[in-house]
Amino acid sequence: MGDYTPAMTRWIFLPLLALLLSACVMPQPRTDANLTPLVRANFQSTALPKSWIELNGEVTVVDGALRLPAEPLQLHGVMFGPALLDNLRVDARFRAESKRRQFPEFGLGLNGISGFRVMVSPGQKKLKLFRNDVLVHEINHTWVPGNWTHMTLQIQSLPGLKWRLMAKIWHNSELEPKEWQLFWTESVEPLAGRATVWGQPFSGTPIAVDDLRVWRVD
Repeated sequence: MGDYTPAMTRWIFLPLLALLLSACVMPQPRTDANLTPLVRANFQSTALPKSWIELNGEVTVVDGALRLPAEPLQLHGVMFGPALLDNLRVDARFRAESKRRQFPEFGLGLNGISGFRVMVSPGQKKLKLFRNDVLVHEINHTWVPGNWTHMTLQIQSLPGLKWRLMAKIWHNSELEPKEWQLFWTESVEPLAGRATVWGQPFSGTPIAVDDLRVWRVD
């Protein structure tokens, strides 16, 4: 092999040095757990997944969406996904109708049946956060009947044995809000539990639920 001149050496090593420096200073792509849901269901099949548990009433899959029954007039739901404690997010969309002055209520939850549940209450124009059926916080919200309503609920652990609950809601004709809308700090440790969706058909019509997802969050 022949000798390298100083000029040849520069042409060989300068590109290599630039490549090494760019690897050090340029941000590297990373795998974000939030991009890969633990659960994702859009109901292409007409059967409810075998691991899902119906809560009060017969839940069916109709026209590519989960259908919470219109009768009896009580709170119906489904429990799904792995049983986990915190650093979780659940997302779904709902569609329901009103009848004169009768309105449905619907929402989603984390940490099982006795955990947290965020519910739309159209009659009171509120978005409510419950823990084990106890109302802990609420904000104003005006529901649009017949339109798909998107909801997201998240729980994250905080230093000092505290947990942060956050929720947001928007309609199909709107963009997803960049900021969370409902906030609550919990100081009593929740139990590990599965995600849930809920519906109470006060209007006597079924409630459709679609695009259910559960993520791990940082």
